Amino acid sequence: MKKNRGFTIVELLVVIAILGTLIALLLPAVHAAREAGRRLQCANNLRQIGIALLAYHEAYEKFPYGSTYVAQTTGYPTWAVQILPQLDQGAVFDAYNPDQAVRSAANQVVANTRLNVFICPSDPQSRSPILSDRADGNNPPSSMGLWYPACMGPTQPDMCFFCPDPNPSPTNWCCQGCNWGTSGIDQIGSLQSMMNCSTHERGNSVGMFGRFIRAFSSADVKDGLSNTIMAGETLPGDCQWNGVFCPNFPVASTTIPINTFISDGGQPGTLDPKSGFSWSKTSGYKSLHPAGCNFVLGDGSVHFFNETIDYRLYNELGTRDGGEASSPPL
Repeated sequence: MKKNRGFTIVELLVVIAILGTLIALLLPAVHAAREAGRRLQCANNLRQIGIALLAYHEAYEKFPYGSTYVAQTTGYPTWAVQILPQLDQGAVFDAYNPDQAVRSAANQVVANTRLNVFICPSDPQSRSPILSDRADGNNPPSSMGLWYPACMGPTQPDMCFFCPDPNPSPTNWCCQGCNWGTSGIDQIGSLQSMMNCSTHERGNSVGMFGRFIRAFSSADVKDGLSNTIMAGETLPGDCQWNGVFCPNFPVASTTIPINTFISDGGQPGTLDPKSGFSWSKTSGYKSLHPAGCNFVLGDGSVHFFNETIDYRLYNELGTRDGGEASSPPL
């Protein structure tokens, strides 16, 4: 009689160990492939936004204004809301009532509409994109988050305090963008005269957008559309003033270095001796893609900027009329 022989315990353990090793080797490749897909989807989102902004310009001979911040509480609150028809979101646009404040109950349902084109899938927050902790002021209590703020270039989001010195550099970037006058040491040439501390309704942004009701056209982008940032990535969970329907920060500044991972921690108005007003630190361009962010330029092209990009070049690409001969890195 011939007996059937099964696996011994030792053999089973060896097989399990081999399978575990193979899985361990494959998991990083799987994660990398998934992230590559998410980054591609993110780039496609920005490409759609860029095309929509250019379509808006073709229709109205100007880009949308950045936001209604400070100036008024009615109207369309942000540039992102204004281009909804160009993003095939006409129904959402029509549901918004510009005669009512964005904080009104009449507009709250619309503000809580999920809009996938404004979401970066690499951020775990993307699974819950309706952010219910938006800071008050002009913003709705909750809003669809905005992973792709428009660019106001090297314009300081607000005044920055506790700066170590007025010399512009990546190490003391909270001072970047302030108008230091003739007493300040000019380390970045023509950019110095283009910078301002405030971005209120006076219309003093040096980028393609600002925090006010003033719209720029392609004729205002004298540095060239292919050399000027139009929008890029951020993490809206880090800044409680951010949102598609939030007029406070639908924009970001290049004065904050790429991938500066600072969060307001639920305290948007805190004045910290180390960081100054939190929104001056939390509203920069950043992403959870490895080592950088996607950006869309004024011609609609999408580029990935490494977080090690030269700081001067990064700010030069943020200005629409700085007079620099700067091109985006390949």
